[in-house]
Amino acid sequence: MINLFRPKRYRTPAGQLYTLFDDMAKQPHLLIAGATGSGKSVVVNGIIFNLIHEGPAENELILIDPKRVELNRYKNIPHCIRYASEPAERVEALNYAMNIVEARYKAMQRQGVQKYQGGHVYVIIDELADLMTTQKKAVLPLIQRLCQIGRAANVHVIACTQCPLAKILPTEIKVNFDARVGLRTACAQDSRNILRVTGCERLPRYGKGYYLKPEGISLYNIPMYTAEQYETVLNWWTSKKCVA
Repeated sequence: MINLFRPKRYRTPAGQLYTLFDDMAKQPHLLIAGATGSGKSVVVNGIIFNLIHEGPAENELILIDPKRVELNRYKNIPHCIRYASEPAERVEALNYAMNIVEARYKAMQRQGVQKYQGGHVYVIIDELADLMTTQKKAVLPLIQRLCQIGRAANVHVIACTQCPLAKILPTEIKVNFDARVGLRTACAQDSRNILRVTGCERLPRYGKGYYLKPEGISLYNIPMYTAEQYETVLNWWTSKKCVA
């Protein structure tokens, strides 16, 4: 049984947050792509850091972490309702997210509303390339379906890859992501695969990225939180989970 209504609320940590990451989190779904070392981790962690300044009643996380490195720091906070690193776990996590969507649609039908009135769930895939090269047949239809119907249920997909090749970002994936972040790429074609235009190949190695929304493309300086900021907030939330 999925508990859709989590009444427990916390007085969450205060702090200065970057509006860029906040805006990215408000998109229905988000694709983040760039070459190795281009700053993808900075963007992903920045978005998550903004999300967890609110309590788990507002934002919950389903984390798919094939490399077992980038997202494991968040698996012990109360926002994390599923953490998956092994191949079978990844498919289970996507199915779990799909079950949440379907349960929320049933709740919306009972209430006679077209938009779910409750918290948000973020399905964060750290390395899409790993899933698309090893489990494409299993995960592609699940990711497509989540993107297609998750919006009204407040279930969002944030997919990241350091391998922005056409076979990793096929049309059936990209068409579901109106919002995308393009970081430095190895060549102009990789930039086209992400944003439909060139430019990412001319970005500096760190610190800048293009942000595509339905309104257009903007170039941004990508902000970065300090290790001390992460440690403070994560320790606070981990302690809350321990006493919950």
